[in-house]
Amino acid sequence: MDTASAPTASDEQEAHVQLGSELGIEEAGSLHQRLCAAVDEPRPVVLEAHDVSNVHTAALELFCLFCRDRREAGRETRWDKPSETLIRAAQLLGVTTLLALARDAQAAQT
Repeated sequence: MDTASAPTASDEQEAHVQLGSELGIEEAGSLHQRLCAAVDEPRPVVLEAHDVSNVHTAALELFCLFCRDRREAGRETRWDKPSETLIRAAQLLGVTTLLALARDAQAAQT
């Protein structure tokens, strides 16, 4: 079962979106709803991705659209400790730059 949740205000300076471990095709609808709820968030949005152990192309497509829309609106989006699974999937599809995962992956390794 996916334990992902909507954006939280655990830190008043940023909004957090918990992604959970399973981002398969079955979770795409729920993920889409959570990302839509956060797309217009004026605070920086932090995608909590350390537990991701399964990610489908549909989820990566949603992340691409989410990050693009926030970037175009001048809003910040960051990844918190993206899992190796997520990074490898993004690399395979060639979207690490679009998702700004390359920067966050390097920061997580240091």
